[in-house]
Amino acid sequence: MIKIDVIKESSVKGMPSELIFLISDLLITRRPPAALLKNPAEKGLPENLTDDYKNAVKNFFRTYKPTEEDNLKLIEILIDPQIYETIRLLRTTIATKNVLQKLKKKGVEDVDGVLKTLWENQMIQVFQGPKGVEYYGLLTDFYIATVFPKYILETIIKEYEVKSKADRVLVEYLNVLESAYYDYKATKKEQERAIAEEEAE
Repeated sequence: MIKIDVIKESSVKGMPSELIFLISDLLITRRPPAALLKNPAEKGLPENLTDDYKNAVKNFFRTYKPTEEDNLKLIEILIDPQIYETIRLLRTTIATKNVLQKLKKKGVEDVDGVLKTLWENQMIQVFQGPKGVEYYGLLTDFYIATVFPKYILETIIKEYEVKSKADRVLVEYLNVLESAYYDYKATKKEQERAIAEEEAE
């Protein structure tokens, strides 16, 4: 968590050990599989099924509302290495069962179990192609980002008012947050610049 800038360790004079401060929150949500939607036929789906695929994604997101329960489901799914490896493949191609079976070389032992989990959690859509061949396409991709935890400032104020933490600890937390905020803003600017350059190409 330190490596991905979610928490930061800091020492405070008079404290017996290092303190851990939260400096970022994680945001996770679903999003459409944009790379696949641009041209599903180029990604492996038969031409006659491309409209069905696009409509399935549109219909899902027409009614989708992020909830805590759904976010927790996503986290549970993504921490499973077999599922994550399968999603990595499905982010780049709409695959048949034969293609998915090749994931066994990458440690996905239970392809059917993974597909069942993804189907039950509305992560994939299955299409019937010629000669009964099934095609598995991502219905929803996911997005994970870090966000600056502004609400922590209110918590620090409350802690100060009730004197539940030493002043020097709260001051250090404010210093850590200030530094994290400027780093966060600089990173966001860099990301926005990279996106603008990508869109211009």
